[in-house]
Amino acid sequence: MEAILTLIARFDEDFRAEVGIDVRTYDVLLHVFNAGEPGIRMTDLAREVVITKTGLTSLIDRLEARALVRRRPDQSDRRAFRVTLTADGERVFRAAARIHVAGIHDRLGQHMSDEEARVVADVFERVKSANLTAG
Repeated sequence: MEAILTLIARFDEDFRAEVGIDVRTYDVLLHVFNAGEPGIRMTDLAREVVITKTGLTSLIDRLEARALVRRRPDQSDRRAFRVTLTADGERVFRAAARIHVAGIHDRLGQHMSDEEARVVADVFERVKSANLTAG
């Protein structure tokens, strides 16, 4: 737990210093980026980033005010909204992603072999999947 929290704190410091966002914002931008052109529904995004719908709405409001994301009604369900990146949002995400990849290598990857890294990635993916479906 301490190792994970320490890594998250270091990534948060990196993101704040280099691109002016926090680690939670990076996580949101990552999922919105991965959703591609159609964007991602707010309910799906809340589940993916493990945040309450209220907390996500507040965060998206702030990101929209900074012109990093936009919300649009979902064409298949007018009660729902989809979130997409703006051009500035994509620029910030890509800059943060470079920082994240370098941080993973510097703070985590260089301390294990390739095989250990594969095992760790597999274990964390299983733990994440099990806990997302358990909730």
